[in-house]
Amino acid sequence: TIQTMADVHGAVMLPITIGFLASLAGLFVILDSAQGDRRLALTDYRPAEILTVRMTTIVIATSIATVAGLAVTAASFDAVNWWLFALAGVLVGLTYATIGVIVGPVFGRLGGLYLLLLLPFIDIGLAQNAMFDAAPPAWGRYLPAHGAMRVLMDGAFTSQFDEVGALLLALVWLSFLTTLAALVFRRVMTR
Repeated sequence: TIQTMADVHGAVMLPITIGFLASLAGLFVILDSAQGDRRLALTDYRPAEILTVRMTTIVIATSIATVAGLAVTAASFDAVNWWLFALAGVLVGLTYATIGVIVGPVFGRLGGLYLLLLLPFIDIGLAQNAMFDAAPPAWGRYLPAHGAMRVLMDGAFTSQFDEVGALLLALVWLSFLTTLAALVFRRVMTR
């Protein structure tokens, strides 16, 4: 059971932090490597190979942000199921890292940065935040972190996993965004 509002705050701040840091990793890795990636494409590397390397870098950055966030969170919050809590944090991070990959080429460095400062806070900090309401607003159910946040809250406060549908929703969002990121990346390679 939830003991205090501070417990909820401890649970919710982790994914906001991971989402923000991972989205910036996605944005900067893709934008900073774009010129070199175009050169690699001229030497017969396929865009899928180049994207795999870039996404591996982004996954590593997301993992580092998740581990650091979990370490800081563990100092003042004790999740009931740390493995599920951490998995949900990784899902949030990968989702937002992929959004960073999409946003960077579309909006550029400055526009993308402003958008990525805003998106995780609207999605996770407002729409999915149990401190404001036990259920998200109707529009919040259509945002990318909804499924992962339900899994995270389940791992944070219950000993039994009840959010299979939410986990599937999080994986569908991640798959959709990964496909979209691959299309955007392919477009960047042909500029």
